[in-house]
Amino acid sequence: MKKWSILFLCALVLLAGGLFAAKTAAESAVEAVLAAQPQETTAPTELPETHPAETEAPAEETTEATTEATTEPVTEATTQPTTEETEPFVLSFTEEEEELLLKIAMAERGNSSCTECAALVMRTVLNRVEAPKFSSTIKGVLYAQDQFTPVMDGSFEEAEPNDLCRNALDMVKRGWDESRGALYYEWCQGESWHSQNLNLLFQHCDVRFYN
Repeated sequence: MKKWSILFLCALVLLAGGLFAAKTAAESAVEAVLAAQPQETTAPTELPETHPAETEAPAEETTEATTEATTEPVTEATTQPTTEETEPFVLSFTEEEEELLLKIAMAERGNSSCTECAALVMRTVLNRVEAPKFSSTIKGVLYAQDQFTPVMDGSFEEAEPNDLCRNALDMVKRGWDESRGALYYEWCQGESWHSQNLNLLFQHCDVRFYN
């Protein structure tokens, strides 16, 4: 019995030694295989050369700042005359009033060649119409007592106006007035009641005008 135990132990020892030898042989074989294969040398990865970033200024196109004159037409502020024409100023008289003015001008200055003298006689009558101390009508002014010699002696009623008087009336109706507000007139060269008591404004031809 003891003999078999010793043999069993011997077998185990031999088995263990065989296994160790097989393991060692296998490792040696593996190392031999690995040693026989060519070793791959991995070259280090070369990074591309980094050059300093050369920032080149972009080629700038020379833009010529040429200020071209605008093609917009210049609007000239031209004041054009309005199409609406203002009506000329015209004094309005009745037919009777015009006849009275024509007759006094004819009676006073009808024998004169000066149209302005006849117009000044008419303007003096109209100035009295506008003055507070005289009548407010042409007829009232002319027929006032002891005011106009032609009315007093009757030549006023007989007077027949000529073209000179009509031209003078047209001047007055268009607004002509160089009378300077005269309320009286006379034609004479020397001293008179008018020259001594009234204010002489001016003399036109041989007629003096006063206020």
